[in-house]
Amino acid sequence: MNKGKFGIVLPFYGILAFVLAFLGQTLLCGLLLGFVIAAEKDEWASKQVMQAFFLTLFSSVVSGVLSILNVFNAIPFVGTVFNTIFGIINGIVSLVILVFAIIGIVNVCKGKDASVPVFSGLASKVYGMVKQTVYTAPVQTASSDMSQNAESKKE
Repeated sequence: MNKGKFGIVLPFYGILAFVLAFLGQTLLCGLLLGFVIAAEKDEWASKQVMQAFFLTLFSSVVSGVLSILNVFNAIPFVGTVFNTIFGIINGIVSLVILVFAIIGIVNVCKGKDASVPVFSGLASKVYGMVKQTVYTAPVQTASSDMSQNAESKKE
């Protein structure tokens, strides 16, 4: 396993970040991301921590939106219905975060990319690692140019 500048095995940062993502610690995960980017300067470790940070950010945004939309809390029956619906949505999001965190931890332990479905591509875009397809025009060779010139001279 590769060790970083501080003697810590690099997958440790990814594992710690995904544990923090599961626990919902957005600030700590963000601080860990800043540390890995600034101090370790390892692209692979930064991408893994970044995926976990995006995971916690997604969870925080969904929880924030649900709490803003929960304005019907004071109404007796309607508040109960909305609280139940929002609780189910929050539970589904928490389950998705748990599954993605487990996938990320297992992959990082093996030394591979975390491959969190949506956030892996986003982390790659941040680092500019998007696979780009380059389309080139067909190149004419010198022999084909000579044959075209010879045909034009015959006419």
